[in-house]
Amino acid sequence: MLKFRCLNCSHEFELEEKPAALRCPKCLSRFVQLLEGKPLKGKSWGAKSFSVPGMKK
Repeated sequence: MLKFRCLNCSHEFELEEKPAALRCPKCLSRFVQLLEGKPLKGKSWGAKSFSVPGMKK
């Protein structure tokens, strides 16, 4: 059992298993936080790096 909280509307919900597209059932936001259960596959948000293209003249 996995328990999540939506970061937009603070709605808490539980799922038996991770669906293909994880979204809040109330507001359909994809920004959710895992509260209880086995951690999901992948890096944490803080570990991700993003590249920003430089300005061209």
